[in-house]
Amino acid sequence: MVAKDDDEPIGTCLLVDSEIEPNHDVSPWLAGLFVVPEHRRRGAGAVLVRAIEDQARQRGFSRLHLYTTEAAAYYARLGWSVVDRTNWNGFDTALMVREL
Repeated sequence: MVAKDDDEPIGTCLLVDSEIEPNHDVSPWLAGLFVVPEHRRRGAGAVLVRAIEDQARQRGFSRLHLYTTEAAAYYARLGWSVVDRTNWNGFDTALMVREL
């Protein structure tokens, strides 16, 4: 998914089958959420997350997963829950899920 302001791309997010070297054998994943810094805190990230959740639902999934090192509170505000903490590639990382 790509978020745009007029015709300018301002953010992106992915729905993927697996994460690179995941510590958990689950699928699918929300991955790669990025919003251009000058467009942050305006709702584009939340719109992208909701769009990926909708894509997962449309494909018949009832649960979506993600890893985050710094944004657990952000995702929690969007309805996600931390289900595990792990060391992923040297970083303290939260595994989060969203029931769809």
